[in-house]
Amino acid sequence: MYLIPAPKKMILGEKKKLKGCRFVFSGDIDERVKRLCDKLPVGETEIAIEVNEKKSEKYEILFGDTIKINADSSRAAFYAVQTIRQIIKNGYYDVEKIEDEPDFSARGFYYDITRGRVATLDTLKKLVDIMAYYKLNMLQLYVEHVFPFKEYDGIYQKNGYMTPEETMELDEYCKENFVELVPSLSCFGHLYELLQNTSYKRLCEYENFEPRAIYWCERMGHHTIDVSNPESIEVIKSLIDQYSPCFTSDKFNICCDETFDLGNGRNKGKDKGRLYVDFVKQIINHVKSTDKTVMMWGDVITQHPEVISEFDEDVIFMSWRYDADPSPDMINKFRDAKRPQYVCPGVSNWTSLMEKPSVSVPNISKMARYGYEAGAIGLLNTCWGDYGQISPLYACMYGMIFGAEKSWNALREASNFDEAIDMHFYGYNGASSIVKAIDKSQRICYWYNLLVDYSNEKFGNDAMRIGYEPCPDEYNAAFSELEEVIPTLMATRWENDDARRILLLVAEGMEYMIAMIMAKRTGEKMGVNISDIENWLARYKEEYLKESKLSELKEFIVVFYELAQKHLK
Repeated sequence: MYLIPAPKKMILGEKKKLKGCRFVFSGDIDERVKRLCDKLPVGETEIAIEVNEKKSEKYEILFGDTIKINADSSRAAFYAVQTIRQIIKNGYYDVEKIEDEPDFSARGFYYDITRGRVATLDTLKKLVDIMAYYKLNMLQLYVEHVFPFKEYDGIYQKNGYMTPEETMELDEYCKENFVELVPSLSCFGHLYELLQNTSYKRLCEYENFEPRAIYWCERMGHHTIDVSNPESIEVIKSLIDQYSPCFTSDKFNICCDETFDLGNGRNKGKDKGRLYVDFVKQIINHVKSTDKTVMMWGDVITQHPEVISEFDEDVIFMSWRYDADPSPDMINKFRDAKRPQYVCPGVSNWTSLMEKPSVSVPNISKMARYGYEAGAIGLLNTCWGDYGQISPLYACMYGMIFGAEKSWNALREASNFDEAIDMHFYGYNGASSIVKAIDKSQRICYWYNLLVDYSNEKFGNDAMRIGYEPCPDEYNAAFSELEEVIPTLMATRWENDDARRILLLVAEGMEYMIAMIMAKRTGEKMGVNISDIENWLARYKEEYLKESKLSELKEFIVVFYELAQKHLK
């Protein structure tokens, strides 16, 4: 029997079928639990639910002629019913008792809707449905300029944005599913659109900044606000005050990560740690004045550990590392400082057409273990949109769902995870093997490499650098591996056929990226021509607009097509 997350304890029993059920409620049961029960297929098996309201997420399920759920809270009852949903998906149960509770109280997913794709409200609701099914309870959306802030007037309208009404509707939908929607807003670094705006260029750390690379690349590396200008904090306060009322969460993530430019421009020569702390403390004080608990990324402050003690003790730090063998240093610094923290691994989708389980699985596993051992209160799994968020959301689900498993079971090996996700998400036996095969091929097929080439040629310089550049034999091997996967994706039909279709799109896109790189380096076009690219881009656009608003689709199409024309004509 395959369940995600795997329950803490299962006492085995006789194998019995379970195709449907009917619920009997004992006492005052939360209406949200009842509405979830209504989604399950009806059958003769009686399931009684009793909620004890002890406020924990612990529950037990007793299996006999009837099934009894004892839950410590309405939230726990909700998760017990999700387990029943998954058992019905299996079609049987072979246990007498399940005892279950999570290792982390906060188990979340962090999705970038700013740097490439602005997801539609329907897409975000579907995401919440998936999260709830796997017992995740927090969603954060990374936001810079994709909200109608008055400071971004004329900017947010260009590519699509989340309206206040959509945000509040999503907040309500999250609550229906016991998911907390936490506002997350860039408040220090990563303010490219604001600080490139004529009205606010004066607040940029770099005076008279001139781009040396294309839009996506400069936005990733810049811009940091000038902390010495009194106007800066007033602008940040205004952004917070416009955004915060759309949420019922008692938390606010002020981000404040990757302040790359701080102290390198107008504030050159000043103590960077002091500049950072003094400005962030002003932001914190403002957020706290609205009765919100502050969350923030921990990367910058851990470079200045001597000043961690200056922050209020209730500030929640988010420790992140994204490589396959992450260091626990950041986590341990906050542990030693006795500060609350979330550990934040990632699905490793950025700079590629899809996630990288070869990186994300060890990354999430190790970060979960480090966090649990350090007493972290939550795990927030990230899906960033660096360089245009070209990966579809359904091409990032293996890592997201694996994060749900490890945030519930931080120390236990997920031995049957592939079989479970094949059943519950993909609906095709062997789907996870296909995901991993595509990932293996993309080890050398990074969007970033093509983007660097495009950017440097456009600007006539080498402001950006490619790291490792594979040899032609490696590209040929990856192309051949994709050639083996694609026929299976074309010939089969999955229960979740949207996922199959997206993976096919991704695999073909990777072939074309490899062909462009090979054509540039060797002149070999690998059987790919411009008409293939045109057809693929048309399909990519169709799938993109099912998931997202127009966002930055046009920019991606222009870059991809111009690269194809340059290398494949």
